[in-house]
Amino acid sequence: MVERDSDANMSPGEKVCVLIGASNPVGLCLARSFIEKGYRVAVGDANPADFASLAEGQGNNFLPVKVNPNRDVYVNSMADQVYLRWRRVDVLVNIVFRRNETTQTVTGSLSSANLGLDAVSNLIRVTGAFSSRLQGAELAVVDVAWFEETTSLEAEAVLQAALRTTTSAIARQYFGSGLRINAVHASDVNSTSSSENDVLRTVIHAVQFLANSQLSGKLTGNVLEIDPRCR
Repeated sequence: MVERDSDANMSPGEKVCVLIGASNPVGLCLARSFIEKGYRVAVGDANPADFASLAEGQGNNFLPVKVNPNRDVYVNSMADQVYLRWRRVDVLVNIVFRRNETTQTVTGSLSSANLGLDAVSNLIRVTGAFSSRLQGAELAVVDVAWFEETTSLEAEAVLQAALRTTTSAIARQYFGSGLRINAVHASDVNSTSSSENDVLRTVIHAVQFLANSQLSGKLTGNVLEIDPRCR
């Protein structure tokens, strides 16, 4: 049984943010932003060494985990490690689509349809693993899909549809259970974690808004679109 103190009596330093699929410019910037806000942060991806610079000076408040988000055993193991260390999760950020996946699609080694199905499985797997441990607590889930300028329009359209449909379906499934699930879809993200990247800054602000229950209330099932091409 996971017991939690009242959120009203907690400082940001007692709250926990988990990021899965975070070894990319978007994930690194998001992890840094939650650290700066005083959260305890756990990050998971295939290569935890990518987060070495973020871990410096964080001590027990930072947890890098080797995880394959497409395998149940890895995702469940990460959930167990986080709850064992901190006994709670307040924000779950699931970065669904990464650069290596969209590159595969462009080269033809993985079809857009298969990538869309993989994305749906990823969303369900990660959300289910952490929501199963809620025990009456509240959890803000934010799924993030980001695409570089080189991503094919076909791949982006399929993955965007998968994100929208699955986010809405999971929101309905968990409505009233203490879980809020929303998503952010960003196009034309450059391969840089520079703080001067306008799209990255907008993604970070959107995720933080959706993760903040005081700002977003019970907002759930929505996808925020960030596309500089529409300006």
